[in-house]
Amino acid sequence: MAGATGVTESTRERMILTAERLFGERGIGAVSLREVGTAAGQRNTAAVQYHFGDKDALVAAIFEHRMTGINEERLQMLAAMHAQGQDSSLRSLLEAFVYPLVAGTAEADSHYGRFLVQLTIDPRYRVGWDWDAARSLRLVWQGIHRCLAPMPGPTIDERLRMLSHVVLHTVADHESAGGSEPSDLPPTWAVGLVDAAEGLLSAPASAPGQGASGLRSARS
Repeated sequence: MAGATGVTESTRERMILTAERLFGERGIGAVSLREVGTAAGQRNTAAVQYHFGDKDALVAAIFEHRMTGINEERLQMLAAMHAQGQDSSLRSLLEAFVYPLVAGTAEADSHYGRFLVQLTIDPRYRVGWDWDAARSLRLVWQGIHRCLAPMPGPTIDERLRMLSHVVLHTVADHESAGGSEPSDLPPTWAVGLVDAAEGLLSAPASAPGQGASGLRSARS
């Protein structure tokens, strides 16, 4: 019985990794469950549907597969920050956001960064963040909100959307180029990404109409 369970788990994981790769390369909406099954070596054309039910559940399974380890590492970083009294450090929060994701996408079989980029393109398949494996990300987001509290709420939300796009696209670019060797230290480009992210979030917000008036002055 244990052997059968092991085979089932191996089959399920192979489907998850295959779906992550195909979704990351071609887009989530462009790949059918049948194509995932065929690419994963399944002769039964309904195998993916049998294991996951539908595409939404398959997308959620990819998240769970990757985010469990990322979440654990991020929670450890947040706990260390708390112990050192750095809960309100924007830099430390950004490191906790970026570095575990970089480490998670450094694995040889990872297409997770590209998969996440595809999710930003196709919002139909976005999953909620109220599940356990996303707890660390919620804590990081809450901490960043506190750091940026003097800014208006809509400005903070827009900055966080920008942050997500910058981080995910940069991680995906490096992942597709071959990623980074697994290491206890973040690669130089990841440190630079945190530098850029810190500048993006901490830059003062322009007053309403300031940018437009500056443009008119330059043209006159």
